[in-house]
This record gives sequence, C-alpha cells and structure tokens, in this order.
Amino acid sequence: MTERERILAAVRGEIPDRLPWVPRLEFWYRARQRAGTLPSELRSLNLIELADRLGVGAYAVVPDFTDCPRETDMLDRALGIYNLPVLPYRVSLEEADRRVLRRDHETVVEYHTPVGAIRTATVFTDEMLEAGVSVSHIKEHAIREPRDFEVVGYIFSHLKVEPQVQGYLALRERVGDRGLAVAWLSPAACPMHHIMKEFMPIEQFYYTLHDCPAELQRLAEQMEPFYQRIREIGADSPAEVVLYGANYDDMLTPPPFFQKYILPPLRQYAEVLHAKGKYLMTHTDGENRRLLPLYLEAGFDIADSVCPYPMTACPLEEIREAFADRITIWGGIPSVLLCPTSTSDEQFRAFIDQLVERYARQSHLILGVSDMVTADADWERLRYITEKVASIV
Repeated sequence: MTERERILAAVRGEIPDRLPWVPRLEFWYRARQRAGTLPSELRSLNLIELADRLGVGAYAVVPDFTDCPRETDMLDRALGIYNLPVLPYRVSLEEADRRVLRRDHETVVEYHTPVGAIRTATVFTDEMLEAGVSVSHIKEHAIREPRDFEVVGYIFSHLKVEPQVQGYLALRERVGDRGLAVAWLSPAACPMHHIMKEFMPIEQFYYTLHDCPAELQRLAEQMEPFYQRIREIGADSPAEVVLYGANYDDMLTPPPFFQKYILPPLRQYAEVLHAKGKYLMTHTDGENRRLLPLYLEAGFDIADSVCPYPMTACPLEEIREAFADRITIWGGIPSVLLCPTSTSDEQFRAFIDQLVERYARQSHLILGVSDMVTADADWERLRYITEKVASIV
C-alpha cells in the first residue's frame, strides 16, 4: 500500500498492511535550519524529501504558515483570518482600510472602517523562531474595549470569501501517494470559539461571556456568514479530508462551553461532509479526558494531534476505548519522548516498542508526534520508530 492508501484505510476502519507513520517535521526542520544543526545529509532536502529519507508519510495536514509568498497573506492573523496558497479559499477585506507598520519581527495593523478603528500587533520572539514556530503571537488583541466589538463585527460583515483550489491541488500533486493532503479551513470551530482564541486574552473572554453575553452573541452572529462560506467551500473542495477546528482542552474549552458552542457546528458539518463522501478532521491537542464523550457526539472522523500520557492525563488506550472504533487517532507519541533531555533511551524504546507492538495490526490509528516533532528531538529516535513500524507486518 502507499502511504495515502494506509491513511485512508485506517480512517475507514480497515487494517492497513502496516501502521501509517506520519510525523509533523516542519518545526524540527525549520529550527534546525535556523540553528545550522541539520545533519549534513539532510541539508539539501525539502520537507517531502526529508520524509522520504526518513521513510515516513509526507505530512500535509496543518499548513506551514511561513509559506506565504504574498506580503498580505498573514497580515490579518490577529483577526484569525489566514490567507495561504494551499487553503481552499481566499479572504479579502472590503470597506476597511489597513495601515501597516513592520519593525523587525513585529507587525502592527490599524483597521479603519466607517464605524471606527482598531489596532492589532503580532510578533515573533527569538525563542519562537529558534523553536521553528510558524504562527506569530498576538501582542495586541483586536478587542480591548467595548467599542471594538462594533468595528470587528463590521469587518467580518464585509469580508469577501472566494474558492481557490489551485494551491491545494498543487500541494496534493507534490505530496502524491506519499501522504494525504488535507484541506485546512479554520483553527476555530465556530464564531464564539474564534472570539475566544483570537480577539482577546482568554481570561477577558470568559469575564465578557459572563458580563456581556449579548454583545458576544451579536458579534458571533455577524461572523457566522464567514463560517458558513468557508464550510461550503471546504465541502465542495476536491479534498477527501477537511480539517475544521482546533485546540480543545478540558480547562480552556470546558465541557459546558464545548457542548454549547463547538459540538453543534462540528456535528452539523460532519453530516454535510459525510453526505459528500468526505471525512471531518479536528485538532484535539490538549487535555481531553472530560471532552472524550462529547467528541463521539460531535461525529467527526479524525482526532488530529492526539497527545497521550505522560504529556497529558489520558493514556492512549483510554482514548481509543472512548472512541470505540468510531474516531481515528492521528498522533499517539508525546513529543517529549523524542528529546534525550526529557526521556532516557530506555524509556523511549520501551514506550515505542509497546505502542507499535500493541497497535500495529489495528485500524483507526495513524501514528504521529503530538503536536509536532520539536527542535530538540533526536533524529535517531525518529529513525528507530520508522524501523520498529517497518519490522511488524
């Protein structure tokens, strides 16, 4: 089987000829490039060639947010608006003027509209760059006082969202049968989740949700047409798998919040995609124990970046039992296991040996590193996992 066939077989509940092994290498690769510490035999390779050299599937799920050839591609990142060539849609701002100031690794954007102005600022710190991080930190949020709600609502009420498939198709062609090109839509699963993630610090969000629910609900309603549009485009795209929503956690998105705001749109979108023969992936990279029953209700097909014990409270077996062969896990290897300063060779090998021997002949598992292979990961440990997976057929 090809890597693409293995991935899709696992999602369908079939048992592939061997366990799919598809780690996210871009952070490790970018950080090592910056530090000049890539092994000499890897320095001339791109990411797909690197995956080939390692003998793993080519990762094409969460996009590389540094791959933005146009100057404006990540300009609206602090608004939670992403414009990358590989996305199946492109967003344009209408009836809003930007004033942009770039200084070193900081970008300040002022948005001027007929109802007022807001200012955002994003930054890459040296620590972020050294770690290979691809998405900037929001230094100044869009909503800092009550009047900002109207401005943000106006901006989202005047967005133009159009399909663009060329970049996605080019990605799929580059990946070929070496992996599965996923159509990435949004890191938020609904407008309220978007507001929480992007527009204000989380403490401020929950205070506002308690004190001013009507204002938040009004803004969410103004943003809903944008979400409807990107969901439509994702459903009509040529992708077999669509990623929608990310970063859930027992504390940050607790069960009552998840059940009220996130579960319904995930479930509705899963039904839309299933009717078109497609699968829904969502990015579940936090503490998940109390959310596991709600994931089943949400009806999505793939839980991306599942991170088990010892980095979270849940052992992998507990997550698999909760998913009851209805949700495919993409992940399963905590990133700390690849770091010699965090885990001994003996601990690493014992974990990998037990995991691979236990799950190599089962479905609904695509082996990956959660959330990604970090800058301090050891190349030889990655090779060990590849050899272990290949040894069990």
